Amino acid sequence: MYYEMRGFARHTVELFRAIKEIAGDSIELYSFSPDPIAPDFLAGLEIKPVVFQERREILWEQVELPKHLRQTYIDVFHATANRGLPYRRACKYVLTCHDIIDRLPEYCGGEHWRGSWRKKYADFVSRHSADKYITVSNFSKRDICRFHRLSPDRVVVIYNAANRRFYEMLSAEQIARVQNKYELPPQYFLFLGGFDKKKNVGALVEAFARLPNESPPLVLAGEHKWDFADVAEKIGALSLSQRVLCPGQIADEDLPAIYQGALAFVHPSRYEGFGLQLVEAMASGVPVLASETSSLPEVLDGSGLLFDPEDPDSIARQMARIVGDPALRSALAEQSRQRASFFSWHKAAEQTLRVYLDLLGRSDDFLRNRNQVAAPTVAATISEQQR
Repeated sequence: MYYEMRGFARHTVELFRAIKEIAGDSIELYSFSPDPIAPDFLAGLEIKPVVFQERREILWEQVELPKHLRQTYIDVFHATANRGLPYRRACKYVLTCHDIIDRLPEYCGGEHWRGSWRKKYADFVSRHSADKYITVSNFSKRDICRFHRLSPDRVVVIYNAANRRFYEMLSAEQIARVQNKYELPPQYFLFLGGFDKKKNVGALVEAFARLPNESPPLVLAGEHKWDFADVAEKIGALSLSQRVLCPGQIADEDLPAIYQGALAFVHPSRYEGFGLQLVEAMASGVPVLASETSSLPEVLDGSGLLFDPEDPDSIARQMARIVGDPALRSALAEQSRQRASFFSWHKAAEQTLRVYLDLLGRSDDFLRNRNQVAAPTVAATISEQQR
């Protein structure tokens, strides 16, 4: 079975891989899960899997997990996917809360009461148990502190980053080979992501319809689920079937070439806690156009063009600038590369290690002379939610 290494899964793998690269044998990493972990997840990740089952998720999390944490002598347990902490104290607890998107009624309205109750319970446990929250942007920190009524000093901002391979420039032949695989033209506007409500892809399609017919096509890359049917219907209604291409899910190893073949990357999302695709596009040396909302201006920091995601005319104007101004494209590509260099998993890993070691009261000794200090043991949950 193929697992798309995106979102929580990508964050967890990249973070713990970088932590191990920094700390080496001076740290022991464990993963706890109710089922065997996908090989894609474990490839290249030096971590010890611990698998144990329970008939209900909440019993696994609240009864069995703290028991195994104590039995394994874990120093720090880090839940990396918004929830998953036990109520009972077994060691120091860290929670990465990426954003509160699935707590906002405009994006999760109509869900079953059981799902709503599960989130409220998880939030209650997190507020009670977390020794420290980590989040991925200052925007998310403000949202999390407001929504969960947390003191700002309880939340640390540690940015995500792109994988190293996005920084490697490919040859024209390598890019063309991948473009041919997905039947893409030499140049295109690129959107990469999901088709749920917050991604706002329909507005991007409406904006593209305002561009001249000779403009480069629009590529909407991503798995055909969520609200894709509505997007496809809009493409047909606007007679754009020949100009808007929907290649479906892109294999992970093909993503750098897909980015580097683009004229520009366009991200019309209404809400993002971070927006990893922006950093991947910037690392790939691609001009970035993004919404002026949520965390996206913070991530771009002036290195791209912003638009109003609710106004297709605003999106279209920025796309038209990209088409008509080669000098602007070149300048934005260089700004993208410079901004992308600010983000690194090495930096994120160092900052995360600092959080762990501060909680254990031994950060300075460890960072100065880690080989002579007892190695901390760190565990994370890895579950279907992250795959």
